[in-house]
Amino acid sequence: MDQNDLELLQMVPLYHLQAIAKACHLSTTLRVFSTAISASSDLSATPSTPVVLEMAHYLLDATSIGEMFNELDEFEVSLLLELLACGGRANSRDLALYFQGAAPLGTVHSEEMRILALNAGVQIYQPGTSLQPPRYPVPHPHGTFEQAVHHLLLLGCVFWGKQTHFVGRDYASGMHDGLLIVPQTILNAARRKWHAEAPSLPDSSVAGRIVQHDERLAFFQRRLYRYWSFVAGMRGGLTLINNGLLSRTGLRQMIDHMNVPSTIEPVRLESDHAQLLFIRLLLIQLGLLRVRQNALIAAPAETFFSLPLYERVQLCYHAYRDSDFWNELLYLPEINVRPIPEPLTPAHEEILRARCQVIERLLIEPPAKWHQQAALIARAKLHIPYLLFPRQYGPRAERYSQGCNPYGWDFRLRRGWLTHREGWHMVEGGFMRAMLTGPLAWMQLVQLDQEKLSSTFQISEAGALIMRDVPLQLAEEDVQSNRLIVQPNFDLVVLAPVSEGLLVRLDRFADCVNLEHIAQYRVSKASVTRAVQHGLSASDLLVLLELNIEGDIPQNVRYSLEEWERQARRVEIWPHATLLEVEDSALLDRFFADPSLSVLFRRRLTQQLVEVVPEKLSEVQQLLWQQNELPAYSTATNDSITSGHTLSAHEPQWHLHEDGTLSPVYAVLDFYLIAEALLFCDRSEQTGGLRITAASLQRALASDISLEQIIAFLQSYCADGIPGSFLIRLKLWGGGYAATQCIHVEQAPLLRLSADVLRDLQADPEVASLLGSEVAAEQRLVHIDVAQLAQLLKLLEIRGFLTNAQED
Repeated sequence: MDQNDLELLQMVPLYHLQAIAKACHLSTTLRVFSTAISASSDLSATPSTPVVLEMAHYLLDATSIGEMFNELDEFEVSLLLELLACGGRANSRDLALYFQGAAPLGTVHSEEMRILALNAGVQIYQPGTSLQPPRYPVPHPHGTFEQAVHHLLLLGCVFWGKQTHFVGRDYASGMHDGLLIVPQTILNAARRKWHAEAPSLPDSSVAGRIVQHDERLAFFQRRLYRYWSFVAGMRGGLTLINNGLLSRTGLRQMIDHMNVPSTIEPVRLESDHAQLLFIRLLLIQLGLLRVRQNALIAAPAETFFSLPLYERVQLCYHAYRDSDFWNELLYLPEINVRPIPEPLTPAHEEILRARCQVIERLLIEPPAKWHQQAALIARAKLHIPYLLFPRQYGPRAERYSQGCNPYGWDFRLRRGWLTHREGWHMVEGGFMRAMLTGPLAWMQLVQLDQEKLSSTFQISEAGALIMRDVPLQLAEEDVQSNRLIVQPNFDLVVLAPVSEGLLVRLDRFADCVNLEHIAQYRVSKASVTRAVQHGLSASDLLVLLELNIEGDIPQNVRYSLEEWERQARRVEIWPHATLLEVEDSALLDRFFADPSLSVLFRRRLTQQLVEVVPEKLSEVQQLLWQQNELPAYSTATNDSITSGHTLSAHEPQWHLHEDGTLSPVYAVLDFYLIAEALLFCDRSEQTGGLRITAASLQRALASDISLEQIIAFLQSYCADGIPGSFLIRLKLWGGGYAATQCIHVEQAPLLRLSADVLRDLQADPEVASLLGSEVAAEQRLVHIDVAQLAQLLKLLEIRGFLTNAQED
């Protein structure tokens, strides 16, 4: 005997226990009641412990429970089993709404229940109409549901919870609005009798089940491909605005490309087109699209689209179920959320948990049959009453207020505040509708009945297996075979069923013309040139066609592909290339003849020039040493005199003379350093030598090369640095002296004194009248022998300075 059952019986009024004893014909127990009633005249009082123990002894006996079950009709059994599935506890009016709105088919009164549902006003959401909370059926003393509850109460199968308000009313009435509780002992007995367990998913099929091709699932995968291919074809990607949504221009282009019927004019926000936004976010979650510098760009997708259909569907399903990129609470009909969330607000962890709970409830429904959304929501309220709003965040009546839920939002009807009862059907129920009519329907895991305005749904057989994580494989006759036809007019036709993996490969070198039941592409010189620019060759294209073609490739197509590649490769830029140039071509012939050595190289560009695999450069150097060849190694650095970076270490290349001439140190100089020097030097037409002149220096300065960068370059790559006389001339040409370039000759006598003494003397009028002008503080005075002054002035003029000898 369960202790909780005894505590439950202690809360039952004495008169109701007496009524149960009479209904169950417990004659022995009636004598105990007579004694208890004589001791207390208040029949509404709680029974004493002896009465409870005596009642429990007979009521919870296995024989009594079996007799009790035999007195139940089919509808009462259904009601008891639903309570059992809810864990033995459920609100009576929620049960009434569920049973009158969706009585299980095959039960007694099922047709009557459906009629009662219509009369009770159970409303179904229809897109384009205003969604209203359901009107709970009005309790009636002779109603089918109320009579069934009354009978279960009289038999002792169920009891009311302690918070039920029935003061002054009959405890056994089925009209109360309260919690119905099944004693644990009776609960266990019911499970044994009807072989019922707690709600769980039906047994999934064996792993690797073979199923037929589902065109509906393939339809969504085709939409994923169409979205990805459009982004891949946009040079620079699609522009995103500051809130992360597509720009209006990009959205309009995508709507036209995806053939989405737009009922919103003019087109404004991507969030107004929820399905397109979901597809984009799903592709990002799958790694097929990326966001870079406020632009949406395509990532490689051949691996994904080459997977089998059902494997791709399962990847999409798991990406949605387990990720927070989609937030259903932003799409609740008839509900205002405050403060208004951003359109890309990620889903809270409670939303992810709620998704799994809803899907679990969804999979309990039989597949390939139509179900009412309202019935699913009503039943979910019985089984998962704390969906989205955990108990610990506050009382149920305040869960939709900002401080009493994990989201920090206020949920309000557009016409006012929500009560906890109508709020469940509008918020939690709206969340379930957003899942059913949103991602699950878009991915074709759930189908909506368009004739009934999406008020009913069904789960496909394949969709149910996918959501149960059962590995699937197509039947052999449904496996896509990629039937490709290449026509002499350069048209490519892919017959149905079309594999998106093949379409991704065709996109590399052909232009899509039509993509309906069959796929039609066209190969052109421009499309082949584009493929060559992305690293493909004509041989790669021919191999791809031969692997999928039915028949042979027309000869003119084969020749044109090779010719277009040759024309595209006339001028090529290969970044980060490592090249080897040899004097004797026979050396390269020997290398390529040896299979163990040919792997060190890529393309042989000429007889003497070959491209080296960058990772194999050290091995190539050792190979040349073994051939008694000493390679001259040079690196193309990104550092230059204009880059602002530290110049790379290198041995001196020139001697710099006083007239600005650069004479080479070696017979062969570094090619890249010569290119840098030509930026500020003139080349002699007769000798080919380099020389720095005033004109070449001014040309470099006009090209945004600073004088400091030129001086640093010369000091780094000139032996013995820059001669002093030429450094002066270089600075005079380039304006390297901040002050005037004129040198003044000051005549003696001069006074040498401290600054404070000079300041005091200048304040004395009598002394100040005898003082001359003060030499500027930033200038320097140098002692010069009078006998050498003329020679010094001549040298300064040769250097380019201006002199101004001041005489007394």
